Amino acid sequence: MPSASDQTLENQNEEELNSLHSKIRSLRSVTIDILDDANRQNDQLDRTTNSFTSFASSLFSTSRHHSRTMASTSTLRQYRTIAYIVGAIVFLWLVAKIWRFGSGGGGPPVEPPIHGGIEPEYK
Repeated sequence: MPSASDQTLENQNEEELNSLHSKIRSLRSVTIDILDDANRQNDQLDRTTNSFTSFASSLFSTSRHHSRTMASTSTLRQYRTIAYIVGAIVFLWLVAKIWRFGSGGGGPPVEPPIHGGIEPEYK
């Protein structure tokens, strides 16, 4: 028959074993969550890579088509196309400049009146 101290030690060992078992379960759960997250991130990276690859091939195709078109047209048409592109960029720049000026902060600063409503003297 085991003594009281043996029984106490046996109970402590069981408690420690249960505690260790719960820690192992939580560690396994965290590991599975990390694995799932890594798999989701890898899938996202694959989709992003596919999108960029598709965009690059489309851009290359457009560039090649443009080069063939420009090579088969006259010099005057090439200059006209370049002038249209430059004109569009300048136009967009002016529109952006006017838009920013019209949205406030573009006018001269207004001085607040002096106490009592008396306007300041002009210099």
